[in-house]
Amino acid sequence: MWFFIIFTQLLAVMTSVLIYWLVKPKTTSAKIALIAAVFIINNVALIYGLTEFWGERFHVYLVVSILQGFMLYAGVITATVALLVYRLFKRKSRPILLRAFAITTYIAIVSLAVFNAYSPVVHRLTVTIDKPLDKPMDIALVSDTHLGRWFGNRQIKKMVNLIDAQHPDVVVIAGDIMNDNTIAYDNTNMHEQLSKLKAPLGVYATLGNHDYFGYDQQITQAVEEAGIKALDNESVLLNDSVWLVGRSDDIDRTRLSADELLTQVQTDKPVIFLEHRPSAMDEVSALPVDLHLSGHTHGGQIFPLTILMDWLTPLNYGSKKIADTQFLVTSGYGIGPVPFRLGTRSEIWIITLQSGV
Repeated sequence: MWFFIIFTQLLAVMTSVLIYWLVKPKTTSAKIALIAAVFIINNVALIYGLTEFWGERFHVYLVVSILQGFMLYAGVITATVALLVYRLFKRKSRPILLRAFAITTYIAIVSLAVFNAYSPVVHRLTVTIDKPLDKPMDIALVSDTHLGRWFGNRQIKKMVNLIDAQHPDVVVIAGDIMNDNTIAYDNTNMHEQLSKLKAPLGVYATLGNHDYFGYDQQITQAVEEAGIKALDNESVLLNDSVWLVGRSDDIDRTRLSADELLTQVQTDKPVIFLEHRPSAMDEVSALPVDLHLSGHTHGGQIFPLTILMDWLTPLNYGSKKIADTQFLVTSGYGIGPVPFRLGTRSEIWIITLQSGV
């Protein structure tokens, strides 16, 4: 908690400096009013957020903080451009033009972050395995939909349309289906749109950490009422040819080990392992698993976390083969607590599983 208190004051100082430069208050009272307003707004947002730590109110605080962080990005870009133009190229200083550039840059950053969050793309990956498979199987991977206040019916409808256009054989959802609870899901009747998500071999899901914040039973019920099978430490044989194994999130103390789960299946057939986090890569790669699908990381979601997460996790985003197992970590379709993506983009993966023998 002390981290957020100190962080908020530092943000307020930074924001005060940037706005002070932008508006150039003339009088002492205007300067005091500007600084006071920034600190008051920041601390009101902080107090409001801390009344529901990591809940909906805290998400509002995060939005306010990130918008200020984008101001820093705009300031750094503006300062760099000014240095190049005025110092290196010896151009005459034009303060009004520079301020207009700063405002335009800030608007562009925020717009790009919102666009990336709400304009998903479809990626493709072909995985060739050393096990027999009569014909290729197309798998649509979705993760981290975080259905809630800022991500609902319109985004579900877009997701269904994008997946339908790809004609996958099966759809899998790698956890964090809801953003902590089913309140917004129920209040806005998201069931109507989510139940339209279909595939010839079915739609399957595992729960993520945000699905376990006290609403796991309600979320499981909502998902299954929408026609999606929740795989809670269990497996299913797809088209009599491919095993899909679903494991609950790390937060579930009762979840089985990957080795235990594989006792449920015939490993001479292709095995797809679905779970929320890519935290068990060493465990899974030592087993006869052909394809491991997960999400959770959001790819870092917002720069510079996109880079920091690469340093802190074995696989933050994308595909990687370890031993005989192909791993794929998606940045997710949803947005989590904040409606921004910078350096990542909402996405759906279509994986073609085919035999090389």
